[in-house]
Amino acid sequence: MGFGLLMNSASMKIRLLAMMFSMTAINNLAADTVTLTSDRDNTLIQPQEAGDALSLGSAFNMYAGRVGSNAGQTLRRGLLRFDIAAVVPSGATIQSVQLTLHMSQTVTGYQSINLHRMNADWGEEDSFSFGGGGAPAEVGDATWTHAFWPRIPWQQDGGDFQTEVSGTKLVGSAGYYTWDSADMMVCDVQAWLDDPSANHGWMVRGNETTSQAVKRFDTREASEPFRPELVIEYELEQLKADLNSDGQVNGIDLGILLALWGQRGVADLDGSGIVDGIDLGILLAEWTI
Repeated sequence: MGFGLLMNSASMKIRLLAMMFSMTAINNLAADTVTLTSDRDNTLIQPQEAGDALSLGSAFNMYAGRVGSNAGQTLRRGLLRFDIAAVVPSGATIQSVQLTLHMSQTVTGYQSINLHRMNADWGEEDSFSFGGGGAPAEVGDATWTHAFWPRIPWQQDGGDFQTEVSGTKLVGSAGYYTWDSADMMVCDVQAWLDDPSANHGWMVRGNETTSQAVKRFDTREASEPFRPELVIEYELEQLKADLNSDGQVNGIDLGILLALWGQRGVADLDGSGIVDGIDLGILLAEWTI
């Protein structure tokens, strides 16, 4: 096959592609949904004795609410974090967020369990206990008094968090509970995507007034079906010059643009009514490969 025939064949393929994309309206927003498991969780345990440093960094469960008289009616506050930036592309717009937790033990009826955005980073180490009384904190664990025991204290005992509630759910008997998407939950996740260094997760806070109102939730160390799960729906604006919607601006897109040169079509990136040098400049500015 001669060079001229090869060129004509390639040119024909490019023109066919150009015609196809000219006849199809390209949606500049790509929607997707991802599901994450928490990458860190712990429980802040209010000590009965001053100076006690307790934690549940590697435990199968975290707790939220006030415990009974056998444990001094002290408080438990869960901590939960998801690595948003690891799975959601930078620049995406968060559309909805759903958190699902498995509540595995309770002795009380329905209680409101609230999510609060954390203001400071915190640790999860190897402290382990099967119960909500906790275990002696390991170096780097979050405790009632410290974000990272024993080096970095909270600004206030019990953790540094936003008082405004990001999401709430009534939790009753054992089972799965989903915190449906709320504006503040979406705002939190968007902020964590835009600035991953500010992603300190949520506090899971229960009824702190009534004795024995505590709820036990399973953590990422539990069996897989019971682990915390965050479902995120997002939209990502596609590159304007990605004419074949493959996520890249490359030679294929350039070929489509050149095949439509001087005409109207999908390669008219500036909307001037004709494919020209301005459109070529836009394409080259977005070139990825």
